[in-house]
Amino acid sequence: MRPTNKRATLLGGARRLVTDEGFAITVLAAVIAAAVLAVGFDATADIVIATLALGAVTAMAETRLHRRG
Repeated sequence: MRPTNKRATLLGGARRLVTDEGFAITVLAAVIAAAVLAVGFDATADIVIATLALGAVTAMAETRLHRRG
C-alpha cells in the first residue's frame, strides 16, 4: 500500500538519510576538513562554508548512489 501523505514520506526519507552511517561519516569528514582550513590555514568564513556545503552535497550523492547498488 502506498503512503497517502507525501510530507510523511519526505520526512521519513530525510530521517533515513541522516541516520545512515555513510552519510554521517562523509559529513564528519567535511567538518574535519573545514576545521583544518579554518584553524590551520586561517581560511575565511566563505571558504569554510563552501567546504561544508560541498561535503553535504557529496554525502547525499554518495548515499543515493550507494543505495542503488
